[in-house]
Order: sequence, then structure tokens, then C-alpha cells
Amino acid sequence: MSKLITVERAQKEVERLQHYLKLVEEYEVDTLDKWIIKQYAITNSIKRVIEKAHEQYFVEIEREYVVSVIKSKPKDELHKTIKSGYMLKTRPNRRKY
Repeated sequence: MSKLITVERAQKEVERLQHYLKLVEEYEVDTLDKWIIKQYAITNSIKRVIEKAHEQYFVEIEREYVVSVIKSKPKDELHKTIKSGYMLKTRPNRRKY
């Protein structure tokens, strides 16, 4: 069972998600880096981005290149959102003991 939330909080979450969907749907892809950012936004998977690049364009992309694009300085709002999500997702792997 999921946690109950207030109507106000639910409305804010809906607005946030709608904004994210709008960013992804309206994102203009004119470079490989932007294509990688959009595909990562859609799939949230580096492996699937690499597979899709090979399926659609017959291009071999290295995992390190995809990671470097995501971790590079954000050039737009979607990139900024993707980078912050990626950094949160990989945080446990980056911790030093």
C-alpha cells in the first residue's frame, strides 16, 4: 500500500511530472549528445541508450561516452534534471569507504 499524501502535495507532484513530460516531448535533438540525453530521459538506462543507438543508427557508443555526456555541464533544463537524477541514482556506487 502506498503512502497517503495531501491533495496539495499530489497537485505539485502532478505539475512536476507534467513539466518533465513536456521537457522530454519538446526536446529538440540535433546532436548525438542531445539524442543521448533524450533517450536517457525516456529509458533511464545507459544500456538501453546504447542498444537503441545500435538498433536505430548502427552506431557503437561506449558506456563511458554516455556517462560523460550525462555528467557533463548541463546545457539546458532537461540535461540538468537528467544529471541530478543520475547523480542521485549512482551515489551509493560513488561513496568511498
